[in-house]
Amino acid sequence: MSTINPRKLLGRVPVTAVAAIAGFPAALLGLFVAAVVPSGWAFAVFAAADYLAEPKALRRIAGSMQPLGQVCLSVTAGSLLRGAAALVLLARLGDGRTGAFVLTALGFLALQALRGGYAGVLLFVWWCRRLPVLTRNVDLSALRIPDAPPRLLMDLHRGPLALVDLPLVAGAAVAAAAGAEWAALGAGTAVLAALATAAWLALHAWRGRHLAAKGKVLRAVNEQVEAYRPEVVVYFSGALESAYQLNGWLPVLDRLRRQVVVVLREREMLTRLDPTSRPVVCLPLGKDLTAFRLPEAQVALFVANAANNTHLLRLPEFRSVYLGHGDSDKPTSSNPFTKVYDEVWVAGPAGRERYARSGSGVSDADVVEVGRPSLGRLEAARGTSSSPMPTVLYAPTWEGFHGDPGAATSLTDMGPRIVKALLEREPPVRLVYRPHPLTGTLDPRARAAHAEILTMIDAANTARDAREEFRRQDTREQAAQASRLPELARRLDGLRRPARGDEAQAARDAGVSEEPPSAAWESALAEWNEAYWAAEGWWRHRVTGGSRPGLYDCFDHADLLIADVSGVVTDYLATGKPYAVANPADLAPETFRDHYPAARAAHLIAPDLTGLDDLLDRLAHDGTDPLAEERQHLRTYLLGAGTKDPLAPFEQALDALLTRSAKSRTVRQLP
Repeated sequence: MSTINPRKLLGRVPVTAVAAIAGFPAALLGLFVAAVVPSGWAFAVFAAADYLAEPKALRRIAGSMQPLGQVCLSVTAGSLLRGAAALVLLARLGDGRTGAFVLTALGFLALQALRGGYAGVLLFVWWCRRLPVLTRNVDLSALRIPDAPPRLLMDLHRGPLALVDLPLVAGAAVAAAAGAEWAALGAGTAVLAALATAAWLALHAWRGRHLAAKGKVLRAVNEQVEAYRPEVVVYFSGALESAYQLNGWLPVLDRLRRQVVVVLREREMLTRLDPTSRPVVCLPLGKDLTAFRLPEAQVALFVANAANNTHLLRLPEFRSVYLGHGDSDKPTSSNPFTKVYDEVWVAGPAGRERYARSGSGVSDADVVEVGRPSLGRLEAARGTSSSPMPTVLYAPTWEGFHGDPGAATSLTDMGPRIVKALLEREPPVRLVYRPHPLTGTLDPRARAAHAEILTMIDAANTARDAREEFRRQDTREQAAQASRLPELARRLDGLRRPARGDEAQAARDAGVSEEPPSAAWESALAEWNEAYWAAEGWWRHRVTGGSRPGLYDCFDHADLLIADVSGVVTDYLATGKPYAVANPADLAPETFRDHYPAARAAHLIAPDLTGLDDLLDRLAHDGTDPLAEERQHLRTYLLGAGTKDPLAPFEQALDALLTRSAKSRTVRQLP
């Protein structure tokens, strides 16, 4: 027999939650004691305590079905015990043989039957509304998806199901002083309330019953997407924190001439996806992905290596292309897994040579140089910091698991010291700290260093705000911009995820719209960025992350980048501004630059921070940079030859692959 592990059961929960978890069974026990005594007042007090403790306790316990089964606690169990206690109270009061007691007992039994029926209908509603395929920018009017039931109606812990027995219990407590008739009245009221609630839920079940036919739903959505006649599939699967990998490509996909559809595998990813004008289809099950036919599509683009990629790679009708989500000198940018793709697209000659040196098995004939089309906006901007003092962007990479010490993150060993040097710098600089989205998910040391840096930045900002030269600044405009941020953030969140309803309603409401979603998103995001950078004093250090402000927006406001070996360095080359790369393994400069080509035009920072002061001195005094010319040569080597339209090489490669794919498909179809 298994035993209850209190540490596992409670976990790291607040004191109020612990009190609720302990108080719930204690209140039920007190309820029975009051019924046996009998005491109507005590019964009422313990009943009130039980109703207050139950929702919080069950929300905590129900996080794991194993502990829930171990302690035998649930909404149904709580209701049964309260009803039984009410009957015990009436029997102890001497009303056990009256008609009122019989009616109360029958009402109690009816209430439990209705509760079981309600649970069954709720499960049916949930099943109907859990679509096998979720979409964005696809017209789902043919599915006739009704509005979602109110959330409280679907909530087992806080909805009507949790309180429907309240009239029966209250009637029993009143009966102790006013007679058993009150108990019968309470039971009848509870039954009527349960009937009304169940009927309300049953109405939603009836309206959405046709959605239970999952095969028909899948075929209907397939027909709508097929009518769009997509030629290119962009496939993505991964952890929710990796949504940035696809989001970075969405502006490029929106500009392509070809018909593109985005295919996701995780339902929750839809809430992390930036709005796009392209159809988005989420197919969680592999069998549904296989059954989803797109006869016009011939090319599949992959932006990340994931285990679920094999579900599409095994379909012979697609020519597969690995795009990746950044071009860097890390071993992950020449992963041997990429040899499973028909082609690997890289930015410039450096990417081709990287695969040739890596021994990954990718043939040189399968490597295609397409530039970095996402850098078009960045090259056009080439902005400088809006702050009168120099702005330094520190963007350490993820701790990763590639095992290359030279390409390791600087955050764990050097990060706090780099930040401390920047914060204490005289003449002062402004720091913009942008950690990798996955920072701390693998190495606790990175998580600790990140927390230390946040504390240091908070303290530095407090000290700066108190300085006389900054206190004299007129902050009225900053306050006005700061007041705009919450509303602009709500506007952006509303574009990304619905304000109400469930995933089925969200898919329905995110159908074809008059204004392209990407246009509305870009407009709202531009407003938010403008307000964000103006909402605080220009002297204050900033901590950024996520999709707003984006990495490229941070580039626009930086005069100098300090980073690790990563795609951040490669993309920053498009700005033409100076940058430094951390050398955490303390390799010889010549060895480091030879092994990591993106560092050939970088100022190197040793583990003891040698090189940082000289770089900052040059930035503060005359701004001269002896590596400026080298950066121009390196930009072509890493990012490809510059073109008037950065998207053109990418589209040419896509057109050529589609042409080859069409020819090979024709050959396969010949008798």
